[in-house]
Amino acid sequence: MTRALLIGWLLSALGCAGIGESASGSSDPNSGGSPATGAGNASGTASGAAGAGPGSGLTGGSSLPPETEVETSYEVPVATGNYIWVANPESGRIAYVGGAALDVHTVEAGNAPTYLAPIPSATGDAVIVLNVLSDDATILRIDGSGTLSAATVAGVADGANALAISSTGHWAIAWTDARQIATSDPLVGYQDVTVIDLSASPPTKRILSVGFRPVAVAYAADDSQAFAVTEDGVSVIALDGAGGPLATGNVAVTDDPTEDADTRDVSITPNGLLAVIRREGSASVGIVNLQTGVLSSVDLSGPVTDVDLTVAGDRAVAVVRDTAEVAIIPLTDGAPDPSAVTHVTITGETVGSVSIAPDGNTALLYTNAEGVDRLTVLTLTAGTVPTFRVIKLHAPVLSVFATPDASNAVVLHGDSATTTTAADGGAPKADAGEVDAGVPSQTPAKAFSLVPLDGNLPAKIQETDVPPQSVAISPAGDRVLITERDDTRQIYGVYLGQFPSLEVQKLTLASPPIAVGVLAKANEGFVAQKNPEGRITFVTLDSGQARTLTGFEIGAGVVDWSQSQ
Repeated sequence: MTRALLIGWLLSALGCAGIGESASGSSDPNSGGSPATGAGNASGTASGAAGAGPGSGLTGGSSLPPETEVETSYEVPVATGNYIWVANPESGRIAYVGGAALDVHTVEAGNAPTYLAPIPSATGDAVIVLNVLSDDATILRIDGSGTLSAATVAGVADGANALAISSTGHWAIAWTDARQIATSDPLVGYQDVTVIDLSASPPTKRILSVGFRPVAVAYAADDSQAFAVTEDGVSVIALDGAGGPLATGNVAVTDDPTEDADTRDVSITPNGLLAVIRREGSASVGIVNLQTGVLSSVDLSGPVTDVDLTVAGDRAVAVVRDTAEVAIIPLTDGAPDPSAVTHVTITGETVGSVSIAPDGNTALLYTNAEGVDRLTVLTLTAGTVPTFRVIKLHAPVLSVFATPDASNAVVLHGDSATTTTAADGGAPKADAGEVDAGVPSQTPAKAFSLVPLDGNLPAKIQETDVPPQSVAISPAGDRVLITERDDTRQIYGVYLGQFPSLEVQKLTLASPPIAVGVLAKANEGFVAQKNPEGRITFVTLDSGQARTLTGFEIGAGVVDWSQSQ
C-alpha cells in the first residue's frame, strides 16, 4: 500500500502494524497453499505494453470500492534498541524497561506526557515525549553505561499531537494532526509546528507556520530541509540556514485550486527533490519538483488505485486495478520521460494495491477491494526485465507485510462474499451477489499466512481465535509476532511465527494487547497490554519463552510461564 511519507526513523519492529500475558505454547503443523509456478497467467516475463487487457476475474474495475490501506491504520510501538518506553499522562512519569533483564525505571517528565517518539542514536537509547498540559517536550537519553539524562524544551506549540524525527536524530518537529482530533473547529488550521534541534546542548526550538492542516512531515536525507504536506501543498522548511530553521516557501501540488485535498496521497522522496501524487479516480501520477515547483505527470491506462515508493526513493510503483497495469517509474533523475517508465500487465489478476519490500527489489501486488486469494510477486531489480509470479493462498488478502530481505511475507486475511475458484486454477468466479460500489467488501478474517516468496514452498495458513490485530517483524526477518484481541469475548493472544520453518506458537494473553514490537539488541519481542498497573509480556525470539512484567510504578513483578494458559 501507499506510504504516505517516508517519515523519521523506522524502528526495529519492521512491518509493525497496530496497537498486547502469555505462555509458551505448541507449534501448529497445519499448512496449505501453493505458489503458481511456470505456466499460463501465473508466471512469466512482464508485458512491455501498458493497459494490455483486463485486470481480473471478479466483478470488474469501476464497480469495486477503493483499495483499503490497512497497514497504516496501525501504530509503531515506542521502543529503542534496548528499552521499551511507556508514558503515563496521569502520573507525569515515563517508565522505561530493559528487555534482557526486565529492569524497570521511572523518570519524571512534564504535565501529562502523552506522545512518544524514538530518537535515532549511535551512542545509546533516546526518546522525546510531548507533555500536552504543559506545552513542552522532554528528551530522555540513556548512554552505553546506562546513565539517564533529561532535557526539557519549553514552549511547544499548543495542541501538538504528533512527532516527526529525522533519520539522523538531529531534528524533531512537533505538529498537530487534525485527523486525530474528534471535534476540530473547521476554522482552526493547526499551522504552527515546533522545530527542535536535538543536537544542541541544551536543545533549542523555533515555532514556524506551514500550510493549512498538515497531514504528514518528512525530511530530506541530508537533513537540509523538512517538508509538511498540507491542504495548501508542500511547505518547505530550511534547516541548515545560518539563522536557524525557516519556512522558505510553499510548493503547489496541483494546477486546480478547487481540488479536494482529501482525495490525494502525497509521498516525498528521501532526497527531498520530488513529491509524488496519486489522486482518487485519476489516471495520472503527478510528480512535482520541490526545488523548482515544476509539475509533470505520468499517464496510465485507468484510475490509479495505489502508489508506493522504494525506501531509497529511486522508483515509484503505481497500480491500475481496472486494467491490471503496473507502472515502474524511475525517480533518480527527477520526473522521468514517459519512455523511461516500464509498464507491466499482470494478466488474469486483480491487483489494486502495492507494497514494496524494504529491499526495494520486490513489489507485492494484491487487492482487498474484493475477495481474491492470491498474491503477485513482481521483481524490480534494476537492469533486468520485470518478472512476476502468482502465489495461491487459502483465503482473501487483506494486507501484506514483507520481511526486510523480501524472502518471506505475512498476509492478514479478509472475509468477503463467497467466491469459488475456477477448475483450471485461474481467477475465482463471483457469486450472483454484486459488490456495491464504494462499500468495502472485506472485513478481517480469523487467519493469517506465513508466505515464502523466494521459492516454491507453499504458504502456511494459521487460524486464529479472533481476527489478527498487529504485526511486528524482526530486523533479521526470521521471526514475526502477530497479536489478536476481542474485548467482548475477552480473547487475547500473540502468535510467534518462524521463518523459514513456518512454525507457529500461540501464547495466550491475560489482558488486551495494545502494542507489539521487537527489541533488536535484546533479541526479545514484546507485547504491551492494557492494564491499570502497566503490563508487558516479553517473548524470547529464539525459544518462544514468555515472561510478563506487571506494575511499572508500584513494584513490578515478573512471571515466567512454561505452558499455555
